[in-house]
Amino acid sequence: MQVNRSTPNITVIVSVYKAEEFIVECLSDLANQTIKDRLEIVIVDAASPEKEWKIIREFQDILPNIMYIRTPSRIGIYAAWNVAIKNSSADYITTFSTNDRLCSSAYEQLSDALDFNPEIMLVYGDTYLTATPHQTFECHDRIGEYRWPHYSYEYLVATNCVGPHPMWRRTVHNSIGYFDEQYVALADQELWLRVGEKFGMLHIPLVTGLYWLSDQGISHQQQIADAEFREIRGRYARRYLNSLAQNKGALKS
Repeated sequence: MQVNRSTPNITVIVSVYKAEEFIVECLSDLANQTIKDRLEIVIVDAASPEKEWKIIREFQDILPNIMYIRTPSRIGIYAAWNVAIKNSSADYITTFSTNDRLCSSAYEQLSDALDFNPEIMLVYGDTYLTATPHQTFECHDRIGEYRWPHYSYEYLVATNCVGPHPMWRRTVHNSIGYFDEQYVALADQELWLRVGEKFGMLHIPLVTGLYWLSDQGISHQQQIADAEFREIRGRYARRYLNSLAQNKGALKS
């Protein structure tokens, strides 16, 4: 199969708010990607009171494909991701949290999976877990890992099996829209369910990143996340069961 390796063909979305202590590590990880020349990096600064912009400006000499956008007022992470997507131009999109870390070949592995599986809309790998910030993918105190089984939509409805570093085709937004900004903590999980309802997804059994499990993360604030989890999972579970019943009825008729 002949693959078109246009430059850049991957947009990395980075949302920034009070992330000055992490931004050097974040951008260094991107600079160390095996296919860094194929990356378009869109950084949305959600009116952070810190000085991430100074560090970002220095990295633009190393990573010339950095686009920096600062919003006039603070916005949520999913609104920031939507701003970044609408300003992106590459074929593939991935999100990267400033406090996570990547395997140096993560984006090569994920983009290769999309290149060679044209029927697939989104791919994701496995993830190491740490409770300690400021560590690297290569050297960290591991407390666990996300190892996922072969993908099925039924499993996705039951469990959020899409890890924290997925990659997807930009064209999906033409069909299903963007991250739903009514959600504060779990709009990414809702979008993956929307993708899975209509398109194929693929799990690759390779560890692509390191995820920092922190109580500071919005998705771990139970008073917010639990209600969103119940609403999202309940809605998509009902839709999935209804589709199964309709298909069963159609087969009988």
